[in-house]
Amino acid sequence: MDLEAKLLEVAVAAAEDGGRILRKLFRSKTISVQRKFDYPGSIVTDADRESEKRILAKIKKSRIKCSVNSEESGKLNFGSREIVWAVDPLDGTFNYAKEIPHFAVSIGVMINRKAALGVIYDPILGDMCTATRDHGAFLNGKRIHVSEARTLRNASLIFDWWNPEPTIPDPLSLAKRIYRLTRNVRSPGTIALNLCSVASGQFDGLVTVFRKAPIYETAAGCLIVQEAGGKLTNSIGKSWERFSRSLIGGGPSIHGQLMSLVRD
Repeated sequence: MDLEAKLLEVAVAAAEDGGRILRKLFRSKTISVQRKFDYPGSIVTDADRESEKRILAKIKKSRIKCSVNSEESGKLNFGSREIVWAVDPLDGTFNYAKEIPHFAVSIGVMINRKAALGVIYDPILGDMCTATRDHGAFLNGKRIHVSEARTLRNASLIFDWWNPEPTIPDPLSLAKRIYRLTRNVRSPGTIALNLCSVASGQFDGLVTVFRKAPIYETAAGCLIVQEAGGKLTNSIGKSWERFSRSLIGGGPSIHGQLMSLVRD
């Protein structure tokens, strides 16, 4: 088995292990919720930590020399900086804490600072999105592709924002401009599943406003969109793999029109 295949096998198994914990603890009356201070309203639960433990254990057991960048534990060194795991053990923590069944495990792998693969698992629906670089994107083993929408008029879009950034200092003003063109705009509350929804054509495009896109939240999903034929950049049109500024994505036409709005 080559390295890429081994990494994908470990990522899928780790996502399933983390997902089982999330499903088991979902709507548990004993779950504690604590505030974090990375951005307003950010929280962490016992489920985040327990899922992360399972995922990290799977990565360690693989004996692949690597490093990890995980939302709760931060940066960990397991013997090499060439391979970096980007782990979000529970994306959509607010939904989870509010007992909304829309959340996911997100696991990406970077090799020499380039995204090599991504796995996103929805433990409630049992849906698994996967992608390996230059080999396409898949939902439950079936190839997926971004939508063929060509205009924002009547498009289905996702708009989320965490904090303003230099290109988008007023996210709400941008949201209003988008609403003027199409009123079908949603904010489902999980970046990972948002990206999967764009990759599979359920939504036509997205804007997610960050000052700095977190690698653990975005590496897997961005690669999945890219491998599904989507166009994805940051807010100044540079590669999303810089993990800086916001994410703008969709089919090529939709991406271009969203970028025009951002630049106005």
